[in-house]
Formats: sequence, structure tokens, C-alpha cells
Amino acid sequence: MFTDEIICSCIRYIAERRCADGGYCFYRLEEPNPADTFFALDTLRLLGAVPDDPETACWLLERQGEDGRYYSLESGYYVLSSLAVLDLGPERDPLPWLFSIVPSVSNGGTRPVESTSLLSRPHLFVRLCLTLRAHPSPTVRTALLNAVRTCHRPDSGYGGGYSTLVETYHALAISAFFGVVPPSTRSFLACCVHPVYGYLNLPGAVPAYLEHVAAGVEAARLLGVPPADGAGAFVRRCRRDTGGFSRSVFGGTATLENTWYAVRALDALDRMKRRWA
Repeated sequence: MFTDEIICSCIRYIAERRCADGGYCFYRLEEPNPADTFFALDTLRLLGAVPDDPETACWLLERQGEDGRYYSLESGYYVLSSLAVLDLGPERDPLPWLFSIVPSVSNGGTRPVESTSLLSRPHLFVRLCLTLRAHPSPTVRTALLNAVRTCHRPDSGYGGGYSTLVETYHALAISAFFGVVPPSTRSFLACCVHPVYGYLNLPGAVPAYLEHVAAGVEAARLLGVPPADGAGAFVRRCRRDTGGFSRSVFGGTATLENTWYAVRALDALDRMKRRWA
């Protein structure tokens, strides 16, 4: 899946988006942010090219408040995950903060209009727990698994109101973190397979975008089934002349986030190909 050309062009694309103070910004202004910094560093990790960059480490460490808190769950997730890529930890214990902001699924299981996934924040929470090797209390475990169950739909997928592939992946990842095997979702995943796009977020809903295909690849990995045949080709077609990836095969600007989705998906496909060879 990875050619030398893809690897070198991705590394160059990311390097061109480093800010002077060590953070990263995809639109190449001196406006670094935790999300772009994580997408840059984790992509470099997947490519085996993590930099030794004290300025980036310093910028990340400065994002934490004196009481160990971060501005939001999202900000803390991206900063702490970035530090982990650099094999570093925060200066202050973040666990009291983390366990004080356990996300919930409210509004009767209906997807908020500002979000593509009802489970996006619970998913970030468990990913951060995994990164920090943190163990949520039984109460938190029960609450998050109940949130997953709230999103289970008759078609075997998960979602707020109706099943989506992104939310189904989030549900599988949360369940896997807690060592729980959820009801089979293979039939829903199979309905999302598409010969050209690889995966669709909703059965029959075209076109697909990169985050949908990446979610499909991760869902297949968690379910232990072979990935869709068209997934790798779709991801590669999202590559732009800048060396990064956009979310669509029909064009658009490459971003650090979409480049991370692409490289992560291609890396997973490589590993799955070896497994199913």
C-alpha cells in the first residue's frame, strides 16, 4: 500500500505545515492547534518518521493548565496523544481532570446536529484512557457501555436515530476497550461495502468520503473480517499533488486530518492483507 513516493511526499507535506513554535497548522499560517499537531505527528509515527523536535514537545507541554486540566476533552486528547507519540508524558497528572469530564450520550440517543457521531466523544475518551493506561471506574464503564447499547439499531449497526458506519466503528472500539463483544455487526458492515468506494457511511448513500472508508477499514479490523476490495484504491485516489490527502476522490484541499485518515487506513490495510494472505 505504501510506496516510497507516498511516504516521502507525505513527510514533505507535513514538514511544510510545521509552525515556528513547534505546533502544526494545515493551512500554513502561524496558527498551530492541538488537532493538526496530533494528525501530523501520528502520521509521521505510522510512516516511521517521528521527529526529534524539542520545540514541538515544549509547545505541547504548554497546553496543560497548572491544575492539570485541558481546555476540552478534544484538546486534551490531541495534546496527550501527541506527547505519547513523542514518548513523553505531561508535567502534571491529567487523570483527575479526565475522570471529571466523562462524556455522556444524551438527547434520547439522537445525533446532535453539530456532530457526525453520537459516540465521537465517548470514543475519544476511551482512546485517551488507552493512551494513558487509565482504568475507568465500574460506574464509568457501565455508563459508556450503556451509551453504546442506546445506539444499537435493528439493522445490527449503531447510530443516533439510524445506523452509520462511523458510529458503528466507534461502538465497536468502545466495546473492545472494555473487553466486551457486542452483538454482531457484520451484516451492517456488509451492507456498507461498495465496489468503487470501498465503504459507504450509509448503505446506498454515495459518494463516500475518506473518513467513512477509514471507519469501514477499522470496523473490519475489529470484527476480524477481510476489508472491502475497493478501500485501498479509494484512499490512494484521494491523494493530492501537495503530497497530502483530501476527503474526496473528486478533488479538494488536502488537510493534515485527512492525510492521517488515509495513512492510518493504508497502514491497517497493509497489516490486514498480511493476515488474510
